[in-house]
Amino acid sequence: MLTTPRAVLLGFSLIAVAIVLQLITLNDWTSASQDISFSQLLSDVDQGRVRDVLIQGPEIHGTYTDGRSLQTYAPYDPSLVQRLYNKGVQITARPQSDNVPWLALLIVALIGVWTFLSRQTQVALSSIAHATEQISGSLVPRA
Repeated sequence: MLTTPRAVLLGFSLIAVAIVLQLITLNDWTSASQDISFSQLLSDVDQGRVRDVLIQGPEIHGTYTDGRSLQTYAPYDPSLVQRLYNKGVQITARPQSDNVPWLALLIVALIGVWTFLSRQTQVALSSIAHATEQISGSLVPRA
């Protein structure tokens, strides 16, 4: 691979962009959530300690009334939404995420692009060096 400062800077820039994109797309609910049992969630809801929840497939992420985050895995419970609603909990529902490792796919794609561009630069530099040799060879007088 090409090790010019420009190529190294391009590589670090691509990696930095990948990291920033991953941080932008991360879900804020997972940052500092406290894992609790499903029965603990039900108890906290009954006692009025839960402010809001996000139900995403079987996963439940939420916020306590004191601002702490929570997360749990819910079994199938048809009465859960009604129970949350009756206790004044704000409910948001989303489809289950597909759990695609976006960062890994992005990094692989960026490495592929970087490798392609580096090889194209090497080919271009090689042809420039060859052309320079031919030009300088033709300028030298022959005896």
